Amino acid sequence: MAIVRGEEGSVAFDNGSGSVSAVAGTTAWTLDMTKDVYETTAHGQTSRTFGGGLKSATGTIDLQYTATSGDATAELIADINTSEDPADASFNLFLDTTGAKKYSFNGLVTGLGASSTVGELTTQTVNFQVSGDVTFAV
Repeated sequence: MAIVRGEEGSVAFDNGSGSVSAVAGTTAWTLDMTKDVYETTAHGQTSRTFGGGLKSATGTIDLQYTATSGDATAELIADINTSEDPADASFNLFLDTTGAKKYSFNGLVTGLGASSTVGELTTQTVNFQVSGDVTFAV
């Protein structure tokens, strides 16, 4: 059984204006998916039954700010300033270095946290909301 290590993960992003490219300095990402649950119990049944409903997902991307050019890092950070955002940004969250194992979706950047401390690396955390389905290749 192959083990996938966290250091093999990466992120690619496009703000809807071009093609998806790497986000340099990514140190971590999260994807939290949920599904609504509805009760479907009929009168006269002795046990409750349930069905799945609408899905949604949010997540974060943590990165070290590198001031690089030629990748999607600045694009990802700047996307927080997009007003009336049509949620057309493309995200790829990779599990391994082959690029074959990933989660893909469209969404929008909903938050940005930046931190700069003397003697430490400058870090940024980008929050996002998925719009539509998440495609799995895992």
